[in-house]
Amino acid sequence: MPPFHLEKHIREYHYDYATMVDGIMCRSQCVELAARIDRLTHSGQIKLVDHEGKGTEAVSDAGGRYLHHIFEGDDVRRYLPELATVYHAMLPLVAAVTSQDAVLSPYPRSDINIKVYPPGGGTLGEHYDTNGITVLLFLTDNREAPLRMQISRAHPSCEPWVERRDIYGRAGSLLLMKGREILHDCEPTIVEQKISVVLNYYVRGDTWRHQSFDDFVYDGLAPTA
Repeated sequence: MPPFHLEKHIREYHYDYATMVDGIMCRSQCVELAARIDRLTHSGQIKLVDHEGKGTEAVSDAGGRYLHHIFEGDDVRRYLPELATVYHAMLPLVAAVTSQDAVLSPYPRSDINIKVYPPGGGTLGEHYDTNGITVLLFLTDNREAPLRMQISRAHPSCEPWVERRDIYGRAGSLLLMKGREILHDCEPTIVEQKISVVLNYYVRGDTWRHQSFDDFVYDGLAPTA
């Protein structure tokens, strides 16, 4: 594992809204997990999310395209229980990097997810997350389909502006991000497959989640309010 510099990650998380910690999982583990995920996905046991234009401000979504297979929390615990262990084990690291009293999600459907973006247009529309701390564990190396961030910046010396950043998946790396504060999406895939494990954490005393959010994310049901 490469050297870990906590101060660096704290600074990046709070100023750049995201930081990448490399070497959380070795490459051979990522390859083995990705192969199992592929088998489950191709067997038809895992839901395909495919909808567009149904998001609203109520669920902090800009109404873009959603196209990916998704392992919900119970799917992960049933088929890849070691990732549930990773979710619990990462809590002290998440708390240290974010300088917050991080807690596990109280929502079993969305606490741990796996998103499998297929080649040829796998994507996720522009949105804000509802949980206070977003963490992604990448299981694939990707030269395309980055996570795209739009960071609102301001300084007394100039007009406010939007900083745009692209973050590419690196197998075994952990991305910690202020997903509730920045608009972000996944650029569509072209020829590669992208697999990311979504680890949702909250801050103690702030575990709000819109009641329609999961129905929208997983089932493509447009929010009624």
